[in-house]
Amino acid sequence: MKKKNSVIISVLIISSIIIGLVVLYLKTDFLKTKEQLFWKYFLKEKDEIVHVLSNDETKKYEDKIKKASYIKEGDILVTSENNLIKPIDIEIIEKGNRKEEYGNTFINLSYDGKEINKTTIIKDDNYYFVKNDLVSDNYVGFENNNLKQLAKNFGLANTDFIPNKIKKVDYSELLDFSDEDLKYISKKYIPICRKIVNNKDYTKEENVELKGESGKIVSYKVEVTEKQLNNLIIDILKELSNDEKSLNIICNKIRILDEENRYCDINNLKEKINEIRGYFEQKEVSDEIFLSIIIYKKENDVIKTEFVLNNNRTISVQTDKNNKIVIKQYDIKDSEISLKTFDEVIRTVLNTITEITYEKKIVNGEKCKVCLNIKCNLGIENLNINYNYVEKIENNVEDIIRKDDIKYLDLNNAPKELYKNIKEKVLKINASELTKKY
Repeated sequence: MKKKNSVIISVLIISSIIIGLVVLYLKTDFLKTKEQLFWKYFLKEKDEIVHVLSNDETKKYEDKIKKASYIKEGDILVTSENNLIKPIDIEIIEKGNRKEEYGNTFINLSYDGKEINKTTIIKDDNYYFVKNDLVSDNYVGFENNNLKQLAKNFGLANTDFIPNKIKKVDYSELLDFSDEDLKYISKKYIPICRKIVNNKDYTKEENVELKGESGKIVSYKVEVTEKQLNNLIIDILKELSNDEKSLNIICNKIRILDEENRYCDINNLKEKINEIRGYFEQKEVSDEIFLSIIIYKKENDVIKTEFVLNNNRTISVQTDKNNKIVIKQYDIKDSEISLKTFDEVIRTVLNTITEITYEKKIVNGEKCKVCLNIKCNLGIENLNINYNYVEKIENNVEDIIRKDDIKYLDLNNAPKELYKNIKEKVLKINASELTKKY
C-alpha cells in the first residue's frame, strides 16, 4: 500500500514539474532560445501595428459605413520649418452614400493663406464628372471603364500604371487572414526560414541604453547576409510555385487591388513567381550582412523595432497605446538625387522622408478620425505634410449633386480637338500662374 502511494506521489510530483515547465515556457521567456524570443516579440509588434490599421472597432465601423450616407472633412497642410516654402493647404470635403455608390468631393487649394483653385468631383452611375476652374467652366465626364484608352487619347505614352477602372479599395481586407491560413503558411514556410537563418544568427543583449528610455531594456537581434537572404527568397519562391493553397490565398488578396485580374490566375502567378526566382538565381551576392532586425523590449513590451538595411540606412518602427504608429528613417548614406526615371524619382522622394506618424481612432462606432504626418528633409529645408480627416456616418446628407443636376462634356464620345484643348490648358498650369495674382 505504501509502495502504491509513493508511486502515485512520484507521478503527481513529476506531472506538476512538467506542467510547471510548460507554463513557464508558454507564459514567460524561460527556456526559450534566442530565435524563439526574437520571433515572440517581433510578432507581438506586428500584431500591434495590424491592430492600429485594422481592429474589431475599425471593422465594425467599415461594415456600417459601407451601407450608409457619410460626410468626410479633412485637409492636407504643407509647411516648411524656415518658411522658405509658403504654406499650401488643400481642403477636402466629401459626402455621399457608399451603398448607392454616389458622392461629391470638393477640393479647395490655398497658397500662403489665399484661395487659388477649386475642383469639384462627382461620382454617379459609374461615371466621374470633374470641374476645375482653371481648365473649364463646365463639368467633364467619363465612364469608369477603359481608363487606359482615355489616357492614350490625351497622348500619354506609358499607361501601364493606370488601372482600367478606379476601384474603392478596402485595405483592411489585405491584412485580414483567417487563423487557418496563418497556421498553414507558418507550418509550411517557417521551416524553410529556419533552415537558412537559425539560432546562431540571433543575439541577445542585456542592459541596453536607448535614447529617451529608462529602466532595464533587452534587445534581440538577427543578422542576415545577402547570400542568406537571396537563398531564402529562392527557396520560398520555389516552394510557393507548387503550393496551390498559398497561391489561392495570394490570388484572393490580389483581387482586392487588381481589377483586371492580371495575376489572379494561378498559372499567371506561377509564371511571375518563376520569373522573379530566375532573377535571384542569377544574381551575384556576397557574404556581407545585408539586413539586421533589432527588437528592443522593456519588461514584456516592445518599445521599438529597427531595420538596418545594407548598413546604409536604419528604419525604426514604434507603436503606442493611443493607436499610433511612428516610423523613422535615419543614417541614409545613399541619398543621391536623380530624377531620370520614375523609379529614381520615387527613390529620391523616399530618401527625403525622416518620419511618418499615423494615428486612427473610432469614436462611438459612428466616426473615424485619422491623422497622418510626414516629415521630410530637403537638405536646405525641412518640410511637414499633415493630412487629417474626420469621417462620420450621417443619416441625412443634404445638397448632393447628382448626374442629372449638371451639364457636362462626355469624354467617351469627345472629338480629338477637345482632348487637345484640355491637355494644353493643363500643361500651361504651373505654380507661378497659380500664385502670380498674389
